[in-house]
Amino acid sequence: MSRLSGIEDQQFDALIIGGGMAGAGVARDLALRGASVALFEKADFAYGTTSRSSKLVHGGLRYLELFDFKLVRESLRERETLGRLAPHLIRPLPFLIPIYRDGRRGLIKVRMGLALYDWLTPGKATDRYRVIRPEAALALEPEIRAEDLKGAGYYFDDLLLFPERLCLENILSACRHGARAFNYAAVEEVVTGPQGLEGLRVRDLLTDQVHRVRGRVIVNAAGPWVDRIRALAGISDHGPHVIRTTKGIHCLLPRLTERAVYLPARDERMIFVVPWREFSLVGTTDTDFDGNLDRLWATGEEVTYLLSEVRRVLPDRRVTADNVLYTYAGVRPLTHEPGKSPSKVSRQHRVWVEGPGGRFLTITGTKLTCFRSLAEAVSDLAMARLGRRAAARTAHLTLDGADDSAGRLEARAWMDVSAERAATGLARETLERLVETYGRNYVRVLDLARKRPDGSERLCPQNTEIVAQLHYAVAEELTISLQDFLLRRTGIGTSPCQGLDCAEAIATRMGDLLGWNSRRREAELAAFHDEVNQSHRFRQT
Repeated sequence: MSRLSGIEDQQFDALIIGGGMAGAGVARDLALRGASVALFEKADFAYGTTSRSSKLVHGGLRYLELFDFKLVRESLRERETLGRLAPHLIRPLPFLIPIYRDGRRGLIKVRMGLALYDWLTPGKATDRYRVIRPEAALALEPEIRAEDLKGAGYYFDDLLLFPERLCLENILSACRHGARAFNYAAVEEVVTGPQGLEGLRVRDLLTDQVHRVRGRVIVNAAGPWVDRIRALAGISDHGPHVIRTTKGIHCLLPRLTERAVYLPARDERMIFVVPWREFSLVGTTDTDFDGNLDRLWATGEEVTYLLSEVRRVLPDRRVTADNVLYTYAGVRPLTHEPGKSPSKVSRQHRVWVEGPGGRFLTITGTKLTCFRSLAEAVSDLAMARLGRRAAARTAHLTLDGADDSAGRLEARAWMDVSAERAATGLARETLERLVETYGRNYVRVLDLARKRPDGSERLCPQNTEIVAQLHYAVAEELTISLQDFLLRRTGIGTSPCQGLDCAEAIATRMGDLLGWNSRRREAELAAFHDEVNQSHRFRQT
């Protein structure tokens, strides 16, 4: 029987196409307002643009140069809000902006920008943003180039430990409030009738069965694929194209710094070197892309560009292609703005109201930091078309499995875990990873670990994740494939070993839980290895 069986019997208030950060946020917002919602994602939740980000929740300091003050203010407000909603996933991160004699940005310009950034930040609890002297900058990060260094900007934004988990928490929260969410469910047709848009035809990719689903409002949150969905629906109220797709790649190097370094490239782009887990995450490029959205990888040329720019400021011998542990690439669904360079196109989200009765809503220009405020705006429009009124609640309810009021919640990763360590025998790093992954829901995983004789065993010799997490992912987190678990439910597949040390053993365990035969198990392993191989494909170009 298909997971979608019986879904034809209900007319939903809203049907959402796309299970990335935007779609997940809209599903949660509408469900919390009491609307009936069904969401369909053709791959896994967060598979596309969401999982290919720079792992930052930030105000967008560079947007001040574009005079996009509205976006910066909204981003800074949302940064502070998300820090309250999901403190297990988000933590303050200090940034340095090295300023050199031959640089385009001088001390005065950076000082003015930081002062404005500081002023726009609501309720900021970190140090005051400022410009520091060269010796102070080198004391903080000795690896930055000392020659011609005039000083450095010093400020804070936030690190997002696990974007995929933030997206999943929105999906799971929506489901707890009545939404239906399906991964591996591809929209094949937008159904029309005498009343205009009536719903969708959706194929369950697990069973190959097709279902017709009725809905009063359709939200097109398909990211880089939104124009394809509009074409599928025969929607062209605003022309055939409302997005501009640009490609961004990231490289994972050994840890170079303890603070993020924000450096200007020679072509005026800005590049981040972000300390994330064991790595320095280097990104990103920003180039127009019209290739296959389902098969993306970094090229050798793109990697060379990033590393050459980083070496100008961090002349570390490890900044070489040979030391890149892996890469990833994604595509941004920017709003179509003809005549502008990719880096100058606004990241401000936009909702396009189209179709009969304005019941087809397309989202473009999404910035991960602002997904919640975007979802609120989309839901306001959807509720108006449903003829109903209900206030948004997403700014006040936590995103860690509890859905309770967000006060000054402390993340357990920064608290004493001695009691849990004594009671479970688990290593401190395992307990801290559980808190970072699940927030307060980590106690449910610990309870599962106690109940199973092998629950506390490590799944991978190189990582802290345990067997109980696999059981929890399959039972509670809509986990379908091996890739889902390794790449988007846990951090095993994004660790230095990329899960290659344990993928086969985990596939065997997962197959036992889900009833895979040997053919399915081998297909899952092949698909996972193909994904890993793409992260190294730059070496072949």
